[in-house]
Amino acid sequence: MNPTQSETLPPQPEARTTEDSDEVLQERSYGTYRLLFAVSLVFLCLVPTQASWVSTTRGWYTQPMLGSLLGLSIFSLFSLYRVIQSFRVKSSESTARNGNIIENAFEALESYRTALVASALFFVYIELLDVIGFMLATTLFVTTLLWMSRLLNRTWLISALLTVAALIFIFRFVLHIWLPDVWLYSLLPNDLADFANQYL
Repeated sequence: MNPTQSETLPPQPEARTTEDSDEVLQERSYGTYRLLFAVSLVFLCLVPTQASWVSTTRGWYTQPMLGSLLGLSIFSLFSLYRVIQSFRVKSSESTARNGNIIENAFEALESYRTALVASALFFVYIELLDVIGFMLATTLFVTTLLWMSRLLNRTWLISALLTVAALIFIFRFVLHIWLPDVWLYSLLPNDLADFANQYL
């Protein structure tokens, strides 16, 4: 084969397959961002019913709903940016070829298993706050995340415990944020239950 023949050869099938797979992965990624944007909008609408405004003299920044509003707003803005970006780069041919957006989104979610498990654990953590208390729930949550990340050793465990202690100090003594009485502490004698509800 002479050089002129090699220069006129059509693109190899492997190269086309790689380009097609890259386009499919990109479309699936965009489908995930569309789904996340829709979920963030639903959660933003639910915030007023889940965390009402509280009368306090400690400052507006201690309102329970502000953290959720801030996090969900940032989440929805970045998701919206990716959604807009997807509409700019998306062509009608790729839409016809790649199929259902919802199907692509769920297929793309398979690569986010760790994030989804962490989100489920965070939901369980929030539900456990009224049952076993801030200290135990936070320690279990952080320890589980360390175990999932394969970082559960003595150094990280001590760091996690010190972080939980620092959070308790900040919430109780700096911000003066108190949680409702905990079911587990109600099983203790009155004096111990009062101490646990106040400091743990």
